[in-house]
Amino acid sequence: MTDETTDPAKKSSADSPEDVELDTYDLDGDGKISMIESERARLGLVDARLEEIAQDGGIKGKIADAAHHVIDKLDND
Repeated sequence: MTDETTDPAKKSSADSPEDVELDTYDLDGDGKISMIESERARLGLVDARLEEIAQDGGIKGKIADAAHHVIDKLDND
């Protein structure tokens, strides 16, 4: 049985931006975004941007690809 407050299919489209942010970044489900959860989210955004830059190719792309692999290892461990 699912709780209406935790079932994404039953969420209303009128969720506030704070509710969406909490749902997105609260990894342990304690109702708060800790410093670690916040930094992991930021690291994920940096990793995604580096992946985009790496697709451009060239020297800049190769450096971004190397940085992407390093950050990806850190983020997934």
